[in-house]
Amino acid sequence: MDKITAIVTVVVCLFGSGGIVLWFLNRVAKKHDAKDTTAKDLKEIKQYIQTLQRGLIMCLENDSVVFNALKTHQINGDSELQEKKMKAYFLSLLEERK
Repeated sequence: MDKITAIVTVVVCLFGSGGIVLWFLNRVAKKHDAKDTTAKDLKEIKQYIQTLQRGLIMCLENDSVVFNALKTHQINGDSELQEKKMKAYFLSLLEERK
């Protein structure tokens, strides 16, 4: 058996049985499948959850400032600082949408 016959036999066995062809088609199908975008989607979801967490923390801080002002019957500088934080947060939400 010469080298050409051996090479042809191996190539025919690989392509004839469909091993490499099926592997290639499976690989192409996975690239176009939604599973490849899962990592990207999870990253976006994580960013949205972190944004929501920042908003919820800000809401709790706002409640704390309001209740403190009601308890002491005076408005201090905390409300102005909190208003600046809220403006920055909402502006950051607008920038993320772009």
